[in-house]
Amino acid sequence: MKIYQTIILLCFFSMLFYNCSLPADDEEKGDLKGGDTITPELPWEGEIDKFTINSKEGIHLNDPQEDAGTAYVTIPSTSIKNTRWEFGVHLTFNPSANNYARCYLTSSSNILSGNLNGYYIQIGGAKDNVTLYRQNGEQSKLLASGRELMKGDSSPKLYIKVECDNNGYWTFWTRLESENEYVKEKQIKDTDIQTSRYCGIYCIYTKTRCKGFTFHHIQLSNDVETTTPPDETPDNPDTDLPDNPDTPELQEDVRGMLLFNEIMYDNATDGAEYVEIYNPGEKTIILPTLYLYKMYESGTVYSTTILCNESSSTPLTIPSKDYLCFSKYTSKVIRKHKVNGENLIEISRFPTLNNDGGYLALSCSEKPEKGQTFDTCCFRDEMHNSDNKKTTGISLEKKSPELSSLNKNWRSSKHATGGTPGIKNR
Repeated sequence: MKIYQTIILLCFFSMLFYNCSLPADDEEKGDLKGGDTITPELPWEGEIDKFTINSKEGIHLNDPQEDAGTAYVTIPSTSIKNTRWEFGVHLTFNPSANNYARCYLTSSSNILSGNLNGYYIQIGGAKDNVTLYRQNGEQSKLLASGRELMKGDSSPKLYIKVECDNNGYWTFWTRLESENEYVKEKQIKDTDIQTSRYCGIYCIYTKTRCKGFTFHHIQLSNDVETTTPPDETPDNPDTDLPDNPDTPELQEDVRGMLLFNEIMYDNATDGAEYVEIYNPGEKTIILPTLYLYKMYESGTVYSTTILCNESSSTPLTIPSKDYLCFSKYTSKVIRKHKVNGENLIEISRFPTLNNDGGYLALSCSEKPEKGQTFDTCCFRDEMHNSDNKKTTGISLEKKSPELSSLNKNWRSSKHATGGTPGIKNR
C-alpha cells in the first residue's frame, strides 16, 4: 500500500508543471514535464471547481463565484519524516490578514477548512512573511517565522523548500524569484504529530483576490536523507499567534458594518472614559483586532490604538445587534454604571479623549486605507442636549444606533449613572 501511495505522489509532484522557471538550485535537474491529459486524472479531492488545474498553469485559484471565501484541494500523502517539500508561489497582490495561502505539508483530513491535525506553511497573513505552523484540531501554533520578504511587493513570486528529518527537525528555506539561491529561514524540532493522510493547498481571499493565487513546480520527495544537519540549538516555537482560519472574511468596503454608539470623553472622577461600538448587521462580526484613530477635523490621523482581547488568540466578536465597549479601566466603568461587564474589553493603552471634543474613526486596518474604515464620528459638548448644561460624567449616545454617526444623531445619555456601556441605550 505504501509503495502504491508513493508512486501516485511521485507521479503527481513530478508531472504537474512545465510552464514556470525552476528555482536556481534545481535548474540543472531539468524541467518537470507532463501532458494535459495526466493532471486531471490525478486523485484530487476538495473544492476542485474553484481551481484551474493543468500542466500549463499549475494550480490556479479561479473561483467561479468571483466572491470572497476559501478554497482548498488535497491529494493523499502519508509522508512526514525524511521528507522534502518544494513549491513555487505567485500572488497577484501583496498578502494581508484577509488574503493569504497555506500549503498543508501534512493533514489528518482532506477538508482543510475544518478541524485537523497537521503542519502547514503559511504565505502572508498579518505579516508579509512565510511561517511554519502546527495545527491541532481548530487551534494553530506558530512554530517558526521567516523574513518579511514580500513586504511592499504587489506581485510576489517566491519558492519555498521544507524538510523534516527522521528526528523531527523541521527546516524551511525561501527564495524570491529575483534571488539566486535559497535563504535558510528557521529550524525547529517538533514531533507532536506523527501521522498524515493528505497534503494540499488552502486559499483565504476577498472578492478582488479570487483569481490571484497560483502554485507551481510542486515536488515531494520521501524516504530521503535531508540535506541540513540539525542546529545545536534549534528555535523554540514562536509566541506569535496565527490568523484565525475560521474568521469570516470582510467585504472590500466595510463602511457601516460597525458603528460608534456611545462615547464617554469627560468622565466623572469615579468613572472612566470609554468608546462603545454597535453591530447593526444581521451577521456576527469576528476580527482579530480593530483600530481606533484619533483625527484632526481635516481627517488626518495623529493617533492609532489597537483594540483587541487580552489574549490575542481570542478574536473580537460582535454579534448581530449587539455592543462592544473599550476602556482603560473596565472595573471603574462596571462600578460606576452598574453593568456586568460582559461586553467590556480593557485596553491598557486606551487613548485619552479630549474633554473639549475631537474626531474618531474605527477601522480594520492599522493604517488609513480606502474602504477599510467602518465609521467616523465627532464628539463635543454642543452635541449634548441643549437643556443639559452639565456634561461631565454623562456620555454621548446615539439616538438610533443603526443610523449614521452624524452629529444630529447624538444626545446625552438619559441613564441615571450617566451612561450605558456595553448595553442598549436607555
